Amino acid sequence: MPKWRSPIFSDIRNALEDNVVFSIWKGRVYFRTHVYPAQPRTPPQLAERDQMRMAVAQYRADVDTHPKRAEWNRLALPRLISGFNQYLSQNRTSDIASPATATLVTGTVSITITYTLGMGAADARIYKEDTGTGALTDITPATGLSPGANQTMTYDETVAGTYRYWIADSRVLVEADVPPQPYQRFCNERPDHIAGTAPRAETIVS
Repeated sequence: MPKWRSPIFSDIRNALEDNVVFSIWKGRVYFRTHVYPAQPRTPPQLAERDQMRMAVAQYRADVDTHPKRAEWNRLALPRLISGFNQYLSQNRTSDIASPATATLVTGTVSITITYTLGMGAADARIYKEDTGTGALTDITPATGLSPGANQTMTYDETVAGTYRYWIADSRVLVEADVPPQPYQRFCNERPDHIAGTAPRAETIVS
């Protein structure tokens, strides 16, 4: 690779249109031909992108005020990242799934939720969202949630409706707010690397 020195540009980075990429390696400025990354659009890639898209949209919808963003930033401080990146990190390392349908028998039905936590189990919660009213209910078992992949919990539902299930962070709480709060939730999906989507944990109870 040719070396390049300039008395004018001691620090130049990023791309020049679609032709040249400038960067610094071990204190030395270098440049190379711009190459577009491969976009094979494989099912796993599409599923991960679907999860990312939903996470970004949910952050914008729920973490919509300065106090809420400040709380996520506070959680992110030990990692020296932004609250937005903390939210996405917890989302991308989590997943949650529930049955598509469930039928009430003699007034109740037991629903099993499968989850993987992208945060410490001691601070994690699972919220139920009534999609008709938007109401959130904390349905975390009294014994708490478990670390590790593909853990399960069950709860008894007694009212027909459509429900979404969320992994939430109990630490994210603006002063004087009473949980559960929408800005605490961060994961409602599980990437399906075969179908190429990230379906929501949503159950229709009839």
